[in-house]
Amino acid sequence: MPRTPEQHRAMRAATRERVRTAAIRLFCRRGYAGVDMRAIAAEAGISTGSIYRHFATKDELYDDLVAEAATGLRALARSFTDTDLVVEPLRGFVEVFLADLSRDTGAVEFYLLMNQVFASGVEAGPERGAAVEDLLRAHREVTGAVVTLIERGRGRGLTRPAPAAELATCFFATLGGLAMTRSALGEAFVAPSLATVTGALLVEETTV
Repeated sequence: MPRTPEQHRAMRAATRERVRTAAIRLFCRRGYAGVDMRAIAAEAGISTGSIYRHFATKDELYDDLVAEAATGLRALARSFTDTDLVVEPLRGFVEVFLADLSRDTGAVEFYLLMNQVFASGVEAGPERGAAVEDLLRAHREVTGAVVTLIERGRGRGLTRPAPAAELATCFFATLGGLAMTRSALGEAFVAPSLATVTGALLVEETTV
């Protein structure tokens, strides 16, 4: 029985997602320069010819991942700024982050890959500069949103009295360190509690 157009679209979307997951894994392990489309296709379990139906070049695939990260960061920034709440949006984000650490969904590798981008800048050449620069701008937007959240909470006695920019830096450094530790230790990783992570910013656990 021939497949319907909807089935074809679903299969194409599933294969495209396998390609993206494979690319995240390999870019994270080997870096951008150490990966080619043949390796990504093999990791995804498809032929080299098939991968080009989804992404014309490695640059296009990489930029797709970077663009997704930038979109996610801006959504996160809005979740911190488009509300008058302080504790709930922060705790909600950390809950999701810790849940991602406990599951083998590729979220940790994606997070580490984006950290590589932050650290290395436009490593692969100027042709990818726009995508990387946009991701860096999105990262600065999130950092600024957390600084604003901390300052908003300080007036209510909810966040710690240290400089907001310093607290934000320590917060993101903690998240990055947790992702690296999870990647290194695998199943031996012991995830911290929500209160342990948010305690660096919040005076106490509250739902105000």
